[in-house]
Amino acid sequence: MISFSRAFVLSAAAITQARAACTNPSARVSWTTLTAAQKQAYFAADLCLMNAPAQLGAAIPGVISRYDDLVGVHQQQGNVLAGTDTWHVTGQFLSVHRYFLHAHEVLLRTECGYTGPIPYWDEVVDSGAFSSSSVVADFGGVGDTNGNIVSGPFANHVCHLGPQGNTTDHVLQRAINEGEASRCSSFNLNTALSKTAFNAFQGWIYDSIHRGGHAGIGGDMFDLMTSPNDPLFFLHHAYLDKIWADWQAVDPAKRTYDLANAGYETQAVPPGGRVPTNNNTVLYIYGILPNSTVAEVANTKGGYLCYTYQ
Repeated sequence: MISFSRAFVLSAAAITQARAACTNPSARVSWTTLTAAQKQAYFAADLCLMNAPAQLGAAIPGVISRYDDLVGVHQQQGNVLAGTDTWHVTGQFLSVHRYFLHAHEVLLRTECGYTGPIPYWDEVVDSGAFSSSSVVADFGGVGDTNGNIVSGPFANHVCHLGPQGNTTDHVLQRAINEGEASRCSSFNLNTALSKTAFNAFQGWIYDSIHRGGHAGIGGDMFDLMTSPNDPLFFLHHAYLDKIWADWQAVDPAKRTYDLANAGYETQAVPPGGRVPTNNNTVLYIYGILPNSTVAEVANTKGGYLCYTYQ
């Protein structure tokens, strides 16, 4: 598998070079650096998606809004309990979520007129203290005594998907767990960045900071299938994407396309046997964007994508 990954570097590079050059990358920034006006513009764009009609109703049960389309795509491809997951316990976990973040950004910009930066939540700052996080506060806080979000920009927002594979209307919920939130620690961050092999890096991220962000917020965020119901999902995964980009930048020639021992394309074992995740692995999002590949999203400045992190 190692030789396969290395052999594919040239063809992966050829794929990215075929696209327009990334000459003016946008900058993704920490949420806390945004001005009040920038924060309001971001909220307005997400609310725009929540109020726009779904376009995938024929393909995904229960979707009502354009925002639901995104949640539904994640729900349909994230069913770990049924053994059909292709987004989490697979080798393309980080790749497919990078693609998913890109889809969210494209919808914000093309369908809701958003022109500001894409934000991430620098969770190491709030490790073990999500309840007092200014980021969580901006997104509506910890909720009422039942965990329902009743204040802030998403107050009383009704989610149409979840729990898990269901389509049950419910108010957006959180259930902060500071023990889980402590997984977003500097120790786990530094340990992840110290890994020299991609499979070790991705595995550490998945079990530590990835889990910490989801379980630390709790409620909808802790539902593996429908966690994008909570708009904090996109800031959390942008942070994970930043960590991955930082790790790649240490040795781009080796780390951009290397997938040695990363895992398989599917959780279940298909009739022909599992296929190792590779740079040709197709990333699918129900037509919100055209299908992509792991290779195309491997480089944040490769042409298909064009952004950096500050």
